[in-house]
Amino acid sequence: MADSRQQSHARRGSHVHKRTPSETVPTHARPTSEAGRSAAHSTPVGTRPASHSAPAGTRPASAGARPTSAGAYRATTPSPNAYRPAAASPGGFRPAQPTKGGSGGQRQSPGKPGKKKGGPWRAVFWVALAVLLASLIALGVIAYNYWQGQQLYDEIADQGFVPPTDIEGTALADITVDWDALKAINPDTVGWIYIPDTQVNYPIVHTTDNEKYLTRDFKGTEGWLAQYGAIFLAAENKGDFSDPNNILYGHNMQDGSMFACVSGFTDAAQFAEHRTIYLLTPQGNYRLQTFALIHTTADDLIAQTTFTDEEQRLTYLQDKIDRSVASVDDVPAVSEMSQSLMLSTCDNLPTDGRYVLYAYVAESTVKASSDASQGGAASPDAVDAVDEASKELAS
Repeated sequence: MADSRQQSHARRGSHVHKRTPSETVPTHARPTSEAGRSAAHSTPVGTRPASHSAPAGTRPASAGARPTSAGAYRATTPSPNAYRPAAASPGGFRPAQPTKGGSGGQRQSPGKPGKKKGGPWRAVFWVALAVLLASLIALGVIAYNYWQGQQLYDEIADQGFVPPTDIEGTALADITVDWDALKAINPDTVGWIYIPDTQVNYPIVHTTDNEKYLTRDFKGTEGWLAQYGAIFLAAENKGDFSDPNNILYGHNMQDGSMFACVSGFTDAAQFAEHRTIYLLTPQGNYRLQTFALIHTTADDLIAQTTFTDEEQRLTYLQDKIDRSVASVDDVPAVSEMSQSLMLSTCDNLPTDGRYVLYAYVAESTVKASSDASQGGAASPDAVDAVDEASKELAS
């Protein structure tokens, strides 16, 4: 038995692996002292030196090393059951990452659910931002509409009517309008209204539909680009302004345009400074003086264009003087008012009321015969002229 072990050992020794420089035996697998090497040579064949017999300063041979016949250690192939470093599994331990809003980068406790990022305040922020953007867009659209509307009517005024520099010193008959240019733009044109020192300087249109020009401008544009609408004569009136009471409608715009100035005449000083209105028509021109301003409801039945008799007309006018929110001292007797003009606009209040400005005809270039044929009330001067002409013809 001993002989066979020696022969086996001799065979293994004769096949000792020769290491290349890169396969140097680890230092902990080699004896580091003379005593250690002597102990290695004296170890019986087939046994391993005990770890406690190694001198101080040396390491025991690794578990994967075997002694050779020459006393050196030769690395053996690791067995499948030998220790290997564990590879990191996907679900294995990972260093905790610092959390947003946490203190000291500590990891959330596994048992406590984490808070949602931002919480309800994030939703409030986005809602507020959306409202702000929508408001800015709406304001931009409104501002553009106002600018576009004013540009439109400024352009029309340049083509149709440029007020004289001294209109009060200009004879009423000398004030002219280019009716051909205006009717080429809009055939519904029937007149022009001008109130000095205000933004009221607009053409007047007339149709059989009182709704048409609420949302349509003078050039016929409709929709959100036509917020201004147009100044229009009531459908119930005749288109030549020959009725005893003529009614004009216009929007109360926030930029002071159209009939917005009417609502401002509640101030006594403003009313007193803007008593004169010029109504220009293809048939002739009118100069009017304001005498009353009333603030009423939308369903007040004041839009009356004709009357059953003269007494009813005079009662109608006196009622407006009595209800006026503007005090006027130099108003003539209603019997001296041959015709009246009524300007109506919204008050832009939650009650949806109306401001209505009344004016009477103080001067006109329209022929008296035309007034009589159309059913309108003739002025006292015109009546006297007709009487004188009749007397001359009779003589």
